[in-house]
Amino acid sequence: MKGYSCPRCKNRKLYAIRRGKKRCRSCHYEWKPKFGGSRLSRRNWQKILFWFLLGHSVKVICQQTGISHYSVEKAVMLIRRLMTKDVPGVFSGTVEVDETYLGGQKKNKRKSQLKKEMETGESKRGLGTTKQPVFGILTRQGKVFAKLVDDTEAVSILPIIAKKVKLGSRICSDTWRAYTGLAAKGYVHRTVEHREKEYVQTTNRNNHINGLEGFWGYLKRKLAAKGGVRRKYLSLFLGEYVWRYNYRDLKIEKQGSRLLKKINSFSG
Repeated sequence: MKGYSCPRCKNRKLYAIRRGKKRCRSCHYEWKPKFGGSRLSRRNWQKILFWFLLGHSVKVICQQTGISHYSVEKAVMLIRRLMTKDVPGVFSGTVEVDETYLGGQKKNKRKSQLKKEMETGESKRGLGTTKQPVFGILTRQGKVFAKLVDDTEAVSILPIIAKKVKLGSRICSDTWRAYTGLAAKGYVHRTVEHREKEYVQTTNRNNHINGLEGFWGYLKRKLAAKGGVRRKYLSLFLGEYVWRYNYRDLKIEKQGSRLLKKINSFSG
């Protein structure tokens, strides 16, 4: 029985018996597997996935499916965790790297948060901000990888590049100091000078980071539409929108099938 194992002895050789139950061939324990680790049926998971992938809120999903708010909220959080883990492998060819900051617009912040920022001066932008830094890599084939980082210095960024980008690849970036050592590490490094309002290198128009800048815009618009996201959940929402961007060309049915397989693998 692919995707399941005995909860007692972890044996993966099982019998299918009555009423959807399984029986372990080794210890003969009988149980009914929970699809996705919950009591939701496969059909209910399909309903939740359909409305979630259309971009609807938990409240709307509850109204459309008739499933309880608790079950839908728990299911949606699991879907986001699985999306976060479903990331592309090693990038090669021409890739773009860049960093940005997430912190929300003033109009979406709570009064207590605004008061704290006024007292501590935490609302400034760019270098030195207390907003959450995010580092991203985009391949010109259309896939993106993004990760929350502690800061945007070389000690945080270069190990990610070494892990996610194949040596010898062409890396396009801005002139931020963290990228200075890329050529010495075996990459072909090309830069654009954003401070001089250069967004495409004049000598070679293939040298730019406009693709990744476009993804940052997409990400921030989606997060702004949520009306703000608590920092402890930010990695899940980042993972969701990275996944949606990477599989944007798939139809809803194909996206749902991909996620349903991962939910099935999660059960057992």
